[in-house]
Amino acid sequence: MVGKPRVHEIASELGVDARELLRRLKEMGEFVKSPSSTIEPPVARRLRASFGSSVPPRQKPPSPVRRRPVAPRPELNEAHSDAHSSVPTEPDAAAILAADPAAPSSREFGWHSGAVKVPTQPDLLRAISRAEKRFSVIEGQRRALARLGSQFVHVAPAKHAVLNGSTVALVRFSGAIESAFGFTREVMVLYTPYPDLQVRTYEAAFEELRSLKGNVTPDVVFIWSKDRRTQLKLDDWSAPGRLAIPWTFDEENPLGLVSLLREHLHVRDLFNETTPVSGATFFGRKTLLQTLREDVLSQSVSGIFGLRKAGKTSVLYQLRENLIDDDVISVLIDLETYPSPPEDPVDDIVADIRRRLLDELRQRKLSASKLAGIPERPTILQLKNALQTLARKLDQDGLRLLIMLDEIEYLTPAGVDVAEGPMPRISQLLAALRGVVQESSNFTFLLSGLTSAILESGRLYGRPNPLFSWAKLRYVGPLESAEADRLATNLGARMGISIDPGALQALYEASGGHAYLYRNLASTVVANLPMDVMRRRITRAMVLLQYDDWSVAVRGHVREMLDHVDRYYPVEGVVLELMREHPNEIAELVTDEPEAARRLRNLGVLQSVDGADELSVLLELA
Repeated sequence: MVGKPRVHEIASELGVDARELLRRLKEMGEFVKSPSSTIEPPVARRLRASFGSSVPPRQKPPSPVRRRPVAPRPELNEAHSDAHSSVPTEPDAAAILAADPAAPSSREFGWHSGAVKVPTQPDLLRAISRAEKRFSVIEGQRRALARLGSQFVHVAPAKHAVLNGSTVALVRFSGAIESAFGFTREVMVLYTPYPDLQVRTYEAAFEELRSLKGNVTPDVVFIWSKDRRTQLKLDDWSAPGRLAIPWTFDEENPLGLVSLLREHLHVRDLFNETTPVSGATFFGRKTLLQTLREDVLSQSVSGIFGLRKAGKTSVLYQLRENLIDDDVISVLIDLETYPSPPEDPVDDIVADIRRRLLDELRQRKLSASKLAGIPERPTILQLKNALQTLARKLDQDGLRLLIMLDEIEYLTPAGVDVAEGPMPRISQLLAALRGVVQESSNFTFLLSGLTSAILESGRLYGRPNPLFSWAKLRYVGPLESAEADRLATNLGARMGISIDPGALQALYEASGGHAYLYRNLASTVVANLPMDVMRRRITRAMVLLQYDDWSVAVRGHVREMLDHVDRYYPVEGVVLELMREHPNEIAELVTDEPEAARRLRNLGVLQSVDGADELSVLLELA
């Protein structure tokens, strides 16, 4: 049986530089990561033929695990054709409005397709009648909604104090509208009687949304107001995860609702997130999050490490959200804002831990007297004693305490002697936190950053490292393929976009599963989708059409990711460079430098494919 050869093996057969073969494969439309990558036998035959060779592929036993085959990249004209292939277009207004929702019909079409049943419950009809007397606009909007196959399914006075006098309605859109704009649940509409819409109303609307029970869209609300500046204000206040849309359309122009949805939903790009994400925009990492949760509940101290933009801070945000149900009080400290060695940052860090904990306790209406009783800039010992007393008090109420220190590399920057440098107070602070863990039953802390030196160095700034061989190392590597697929399909659905399986495969192969690169490429493709079609769809050809320009645009980011390996992992950096220069010697280098290879795998720079190590696609992008 013919096995799958590696690129560098074919290069040796043909007497050609492996990099030339990589360039040729790219021209053939193949995503190939490095010279150590395997390729399918048909691709190998075409590659040999392109060099005028008829050398047969060498025989080898089949691999125990089959690698998913990579489909050939379409030619450019194919990509153009697919990218502009016909999609269902919006029917004209006359055809849409011809469908009378009150009259049964054997055929539904346009935006009325998948119409919601007209409500008949007496309580709901009475509630609607009362709301129409208070807000006369509702009557016409209901008729407009019905002509689009959509209905009010719940109406009640708002409960939030700030929304006194307001009415909350839940609307279920037709199947066609839901499909086109990514809705799978009812949506909340707020009718407010005040002529001056204020930001506190916007904030209260989302608090009201969170208080609703049932199947309600969690990140979008619609607001009707007499304020003529409603749209301007809501555009200013809204964020991707808390989008408020002005509810402005009437019976005379039902399609105004469709235009409204398109203007606000098709234009948003949920893939384009450059800040940490959590909640509805966070996907994957289930195993890591469960492991970290268990670490917190068992009082284990952990360090979370990975490349830049791998999603470390997002993991901390999501962990904090997940731990709310476990009665864990947590604070997240970003060390990037403090001085770095050789300047001493400890006093600032200690003062900020005190302040952030005070704020969190007061927000939860918990006693903060122990922390309030120490100076605003306490000593390490004063903070330690206050934390011990606070932990005991919280334990009586069944609460736990967690401190998360992010961007930990700023305490061990490149160019500073981490082992014997003159910064012993950093080691003293970590020793104090370790002491609170050991002397309490409900306190722990986590570290997160680029480099694991703070856990793996036996000495830390002239003192024994209090975390060495004690804290646990966790890594944030590339997303698994299934995790990435779920991220893309879920976020795409919320923008009314369907994504073909081939497109999902191309997104993953091109980005190597790196969270930032994956979202960035998906965002690039979304930016080039048409806005005015009934159904938006991403195909493999569309992804490949954007690949070349995108790979150039992200090259600087990828180089910075890899530069940090050289900066913070010098041994691994040397091994990585040798692997790049001699891809046929990767297996030998892995054997000679097992610890370096382990770290490179954990960082997602080295990957195991078909039982053999090969370089990540990051090296090709760089």
